[in-house]
Amino acid sequence: MRLHTVVAFGVVLLLPVAVSAQDRGWVAEGSAGWAGLVDDATKNYLLVGGTVRRHVSPWVSVGPEFVIMSNSDLLRDRIVMLTGNVVFDAAPDARVSAFAIGGVGMFWGREQLRSGPYWSSDPAFTAGGGLRANVTESVAVGGEYRIGWELHQRVSGFASVRW
Repeated sequence: MRLHTVVAFGVVLLLPVAVSAQDRGWVAEGSAGWAGLVDDATKNYLLVGGTVRRHVSPWVSVGPEFVIMSNSDLLRDRIVMLTGNVVFDAAPDARVSAFAIGGVGMFWGREQLRSGPYWSSDPAFTAGGGLRANVTESVAVGGEYRIGWELHQRVSGFASVRW
């Protein structure tokens, strides 16, 4: 009898959170910016990426992110990252909100050396944060800073659509 009471109490407490998460639904986001990979010296890359996330609570969303980085000096160098991300929005209903983001996945790289192309793959992670401004109820823009492994830092801007 006591277990039923605890379960019922838990459902009553968590139901409003689950219902409000359903209101928020999905987010699709495109981003562009700069990435600096650290080796003997920092190598500069242009990055473009995209993600689709699902809200699991009013403050938390999860989903995959796909990023391509290209060295602007030598277009032969390419990096691809695929990560599963978790985003925590500090104030999701505010006009401007801070957020934290973290993800883990894989890093694939192709670098042109004198002896020919060098291919590599490694586990990857990114962590960082930024600011998001709601332009309308379903459109937002913002900027973020992240650091990750393969050792890099990146600064990017993004636009997102919610449905």
